[in-house]
Amino acid sequence: MEGWWVSDIASFHEQVPSNIFIETLETCEILYLDHKTKETLLEKAPRFERFFRLLVQRNLSVTQNRLINTIAKPAMEKYLDFLNRYPSIPQRVPQHYIASYLGISAEFLSKVRAKLAKQF
Repeated sequence: MEGWWVSDIASFHEQVPSNIFIETLETCEILYLDHKTKETLLEKAPRFERFFRLLVQRNLSVTQNRLINTIAKPAMEKYLDFLNRYPSIPQRVPQHYIASYLGISAEFLSKVRAKLAKQF
């Protein structure tokens, strides 16, 4: 999403190989910060401590909401929540990526979309 940071926070802080794969679907700006450089930055500019704390809090909140949605909500509700949160994404991202993000198959997402289209 525009203006978001993406990382494997556990991998970064524990300095171990990541278990996740991050792929961009559109042209984007990539900023790279390794652990040592971050620590140096925090020593030289302590105000960045708050900045990084807020990034981690936002990441935790988004991750927790996504986990709850994946476990507790039916596909239709997941998709409607997704559309509400990210209204421009369906026009820009292939359906199979959205389905993967929602934790459902692309075929099932097609059925959800068809059912929605009949309702409206």
